[in-house]
Amino acid sequence: MISIEGMYDIHIHPAPSIQKRKFTALEALKFADEEKMAGIVLLDHTYNTTTMADTINEMGFKAKAFGTIMLNEGVGGLNPSVVEVALSLGTKQIQMPTYSSKHHQDNYGDDQKIFPYKKRAKPVYILDSKGRLIPEVEDILELVKGTNSFLGSGHLSSPEVDILAKRANELGVRLVVNSVSSDMPGHSLEAQKNWTGDMTFIEHDYNAVSDVPHRPTPIGVIVNQIRAVGVERCVLGSDAGNMKLPTNTEAMRKFAGMLLEAGLTDKELDLISRRVPKILLGIS
Repeated sequence: MISIEGMYDIHIHPAPSIQKRKFTALEALKFADEEKMAGIVLLDHTYNTTTMADTINEMGFKAKAFGTIMLNEGVGGLNPSVVEVALSLGTKQIQMPTYSSKHHQDNYGDDQKIFPYKKRAKPVYILDSKGRLIPEVEDILELVKGTNSFLGSGHLSSPEVDILAKRANELGVRLVVNSVSSDMPGHSLEAQKNWTGDMTFIEHDYNAVSDVPHRPTPIGVIVNQIRAVGVERCVLGSDAGNMKLPTNTEAMRKFAGMLLEAGLTDKELDLISRRVPKILLGIS
């Protein structure tokens, strides 16, 4: 039995949600605490999970929950005022749009079955006609700069992440490129290697190797990506919550086992699951 003690899972989708979820946020934290994990990061596509994380942390578990806001239409999109409030609440991750991004909608439409409400906002593309970040994103970067929070790339396209990562590194803003191995957003290894600045981290999730994505990713490909980019720049998540996936802790244990079986060393696993996440999360 592989131990996940001390690990962080930086990508969990619990209930409550407008999507049907396998477990609640409280259950996810209980599962993590039972396995002596250090922490979990909660996400929802339609609301800020920070107050929920703070509330369940009051239960006194040693494992800690952290909150995220995903800047989709449901929270007002790329609204700097929304981000300012989120940061004031202590939101750990400010994530760029997922289902509201142009890249996502170009590939999968507006996901009406998953997000059953009328979409009223134009899909988000964060670059202007000259390939520069739009003003709202510049404002958001300035707000995140100097805080103990980090930026997430959501489902932006690779060209958008190119510019975002460059600017984030210039400003000293920590950036995690979310779910790189999944078919959405579907970033190539060459793109990942271009983003390896001091402030940029690459996230690999268990979901990518499951049968949930349209195109599962072989575990050997993920190990090659981690090695090519550098283990000191990578972090892990389960992306659990989907009804077809295991619980968050089961997913993390399976993912860790698969990575080791595919050639990752114990030391490398320790780095990407325990030590590097603390840097990303700003934990001393």
